[in-house]
Amino acid sequence: MKILGINFSYDSSAALVIDGEVIGAVQEERFRRIKHFAGFPTMAIDWCLKAGGLRLEDLDAVAFFWNPSIHAFTHSWRLSQTPRHHLEFMFDVANHLLPSLGYAPEVMEEVFYLKGGKKLRLFFVTHHLAHAAGAFFSSPFEHSAIITVDGYGERDCTVIWKAHGQKIERVWTKEFPQSLGSYYAAFTQFLGFKPNSGEGKVMGLASYGEKTFVDEIAKMLQVSKGDYALDLSYFSFYLERPVRYTDKVVEALGPPRIPESGIEKRHEDIAHSMQAVFEKAILMLGALAKRLTGEENLCMSGGVTLNCSANGELIRSGLFKDYYFQPPSSDAGSALGAALFVEHCIFGTARRGARLLLDYLGPSFSNDEIKKALEKGGIKYFTPSDKARVVGRLLAQGLVGSLFQGKAEFGPRALGNRSTLADPRPAHMKDYLNAKVKFREPFRPYAPSVLVEYAPLYFEGCVSSPFMLRVYPTKKEKLAEAGAVTHVDGGARVQTVGREQNPFYYDVIEAFFKETGTPLVLNTSFNIRGEPIVNSPEDAIKCYLTTGMDFLLIGDFLLIKDPSKL
Repeated sequence: MKILGINFSYDSSAALVIDGEVIGAVQEERFRRIKHFAGFPTMAIDWCLKAGGLRLEDLDAVAFFWNPSIHAFTHSWRLSQTPRHHLEFMFDVANHLLPSLGYAPEVMEEVFYLKGGKKLRLFFVTHHLAHAAGAFFSSPFEHSAIITVDGYGERDCTVIWKAHGQKIERVWTKEFPQSLGSYYAAFTQFLGFKPNSGEGKVMGLASYGEKTFVDEIAKMLQVSKGDYALDLSYFSFYLERPVRYTDKVVEALGPPRIPESGIEKRHEDIAHSMQAVFEKAILMLGALAKRLTGEENLCMSGGVTLNCSANGELIRSGLFKDYYFQPPSSDAGSALGAALFVEHCIFGTARRGARLLLDYLGPSFSNDEIKKALEKGGIKYFTPSDKARVVGRLLAQGLVGSLFQGKAEFGPRALGNRSTLADPRPAHMKDYLNAKVKFREPFRPYAPSVLVEYAPLYFEGCVSSPFMLRVYPTKKEKLAEAGAVTHVDGGARVQTVGREQNPFYYDVIEAFFKETGTPLVLNTSFNIRGEPIVNSPEDAIKCYLTTGMDFLLIGDFLLIKDPSKL
């Protein structure tokens, strides 16, 4: 079957699955150059179809990440008895019929009859079910508990599932507005960052603080054994107001931070306290999922899954034997999840063994395409015979460089193909990158990419973490080799790299290891603050030329600002 998955909302994206194989997946923001682009993913769809050698009419189905029949289940006063436009018939009929069912279906289907008798089937998959399918069907597990947590989808904001084979069963649900994602977004706004965008900044800021406000915030998010509850008198996000919290938060914690203003100790303590209460809720959900499903594996998806500090606490809890946190766990990944759900659960295509889906699913460019972009700009380049060795040697000299290699990663983490790299040892490298290369807040940390066989020697309890979604403590005796990638709390957001996972990136780190004796590099996404990760050769060249980056390896071509360093 040929199935196109799409997400037409925050983090718009498209994904293509053919006969159970993921052909490609990409966010629209990469083409539009607008971070978190929320419009229709026209360019992402075009790229996916081109990657599969297909036209729209060649598809068997389109899978959408949202199920409007959930909303039609309760009759909407907004829809009159007489539609004002005939297009309304597409949803007005359902709005009048579905309330008499007595329940809301998880999946809705429309069918378009094309020329020649072919049918194009359009499936609307319940949002959290799309998240659950995306996590489970890209995991290495045959059976698993699943937790999906985000702002909201239709009515759901937290769901626990039990999955086995091709069946995903809902076992526990928390409906909006009891939303952990919205709780976090409200505090993100309170602390002066953009909600639904700056949550990662708040997570980084939390490491600098203390639990000064835990008691006050625990009144706002109350966690008990087997449940949690937001005191909605503190929040207004469910009222569609521009401010997501009420005056009660200000009375309890003081005035909100003005965006772009200085960060005070109080802000750090609020972030730390809020994160601590949030982690307590996540651990409760983990224990509840274990009790309700009896499974030994846990998958997680939804935007909250990008909180790698909470993921680290879950791992250290020992509740489950193994864990999988879906790399594109924001709404971008729900396009892939919807397609995988339709493939495996609707059409019944069996999985070809449970195996880990690597995250290199996006666009790639040939050397001819790259060379054309370089020559168009009149840019001088070199063609080293041993690219990995040259990059390792340049990094060992303290230079900062980027890689533009192979297929782009799908999701917010750069994992070696669209990455900016640096020496992980000197602590001041973090400050230099924030100020001169990334142009971002000085408190924000960086992550290590480490050869997988050396990970346990450098990071406590780390055996495998291929997607940079888990935090592990850096061993004290290794801090001198990880000064720029160890956060103020002693933790590191680790990416382990095996040769089978990314051969060239492995060779780069190994080359740096041979030069320095340190088997890891600093890795961050190839972009600047406020922009999506680079997508085209032109994007990469522009970012390189307009920042404090020293070199760029783009395909087989090396650009360097000071050739004497070669």
